Amino acid sequence: MFFYKKNKLRKFDKTTNKLRIITLVFFLIFVSWPLTVLAHQPRIVESEKIIVNKPEISKAYYGNLSGKPHTYIISANSAINLYVNILLPFNEGPEKNVLVNIFKNDHFLVSLSPNKEDWKEFFEPFGQSMYWQGPEFKIRADAGKYKILVQSREKKIRYVLAIGEIESFKGIESLKAILVIPKLKRNFFKESAFSFIFSPLGWGYILLLKILALLLGWVISKVLKVSGIKIQKEYFKRFARHIMVWSVIFWIGLLYWAVTTSWHPIIILMSGLALFIALVSWCELKVSKQNKT
Repeated sequence: MFFYKKNKLRKFDKTTNKLRIITLVFFLIFVSWPLTVLAHQPRIVESEKIIVNKPEISKAYYGNLSGKPHTYIISANSAINLYVNILLPFNEGPEKNVLVNIFKNDHFLVSLSPNKEDWKEFFEPFGQSMYWQGPEFKIRADAGKYKILVQSREKKIRYVLAIGEIESFKGIESLKAILVIPKLKRNFFKESAFSFIFSPLGWGYILLLKILALLLGWVISKVLKVSGIKIQKEYFKRFARHIMVWSVIFWIGLLYWAVTTSWHPIIILMSGLALFIALVSWCELKVSKQNKT
């Protein structure tokens, strides 16, 4: 009896170690997933003064002006490639007034003041959103303190300020972008977060979490089997069809809830586990039919 329990514990430890290794591998794949094709790291502006770190790294600042200007501060200890571009969400329209003044050490450098004809339609495929793209400013800038002032005569206006051209989208920035983009689509672009599913970034994220959920479901079933926790098979066989139907409903329902709201990974993983139960139930039904014949 002692050796039997010891053998079960060894099997349980092996399964647990496999789970840890597999989870770690998937996590490393996810956080190191290179998203260099996505042009800018998204940032939501929450104050009137913004400190821009690493100004050569491509970032997009999504802001709302309501009378007071927004000031972006860049402190360069050495020469940098300074790139600035102003954009508007498409539903703002190209006739809106927005002004971008750039200063170096409090001395005026340049002004971006686009007229209606200066705006060009621009579609960003990885966020699946439309913009009006305004003028760009690019220069090899000496060391110093730079100030970018964004202002408008409009009472309220949404804008996007792109700073930097070097695409760097590895590590935790991948996850940040995936969680920020749905918020931007709802609150900034005033559109459904569902359209993000058509982006390679969106469906790739879902596919990765679904695979992880199916793998997690398989590991859980193995852990339950090794640890001696048995599910009543007769009950499962009897209600396999009902379990499959309800699992499909939960799978679709949870996934739809996730992609139309927050795109939260936990909800998508729960949806994936429901899919796993649906697949197990379907396999059980198939085996039952074969046994009857």
